[in-house]
Amino acid sequence: MDDTQNPPAQDDTISAEELAKLRADHDRLKDLAARAQADLQNAKIRMEREAGDMRKFALEGLVMQLLPTVDNFQRAFSHLPADIVANDWVKGVQAVEQDLIRILAGVGLKKIESLNAQVDPHKHEVLQTGPGELEMITEVFEDGYEYQGKILRPAKVKAGDGKIETMEN
Repeated sequence: MDDTQNPPAQDDTISAEELAKLRADHDRLKDLAARAQADLQNAKIRMEREAGDMRKFALEGLVMQLLPTVDNFQRAFSHLPADIVANDWVKGVQAVEQDLIRILAGVGLKKIESLNAQVDPHKHEVLQTGPGELEMITEVFEDGYEYQGKILRPAKVKAGDGKIETMEN
């Protein structure tokens, strides 16, 4: 018989102390594996959330750059001479403006409705006060916008100071 094929018999018994140590090591490694699994799940969830936020706000810079163009369209149309309002060319430019606004709304841009609303310091920048109900917006100088629920630009407004304007002759 060859000794290389059959190793000498070993004592298969382990002491209670060794068994307790092995069980403790097993429990520690099991806990470590569970923690690593939980950390991995948390990292995965965090990465998915961050990727979603990145997609959500990827266009924010471009939208901010386009807001002055939207403002310019609105200023131009508010000063349009009455004799050319019905002109086909003007109607075409208005259609372009409306298309731009529709596209921006499609990616999450929303105009902040301000006129006759209560002043909200997060949504409104009060540039002037004047006669009118206290802290109610009486005039909008520049529209405010939010994008994906985030205030991009507060509306620039005039708010009432609580004094009622009287008509004196």
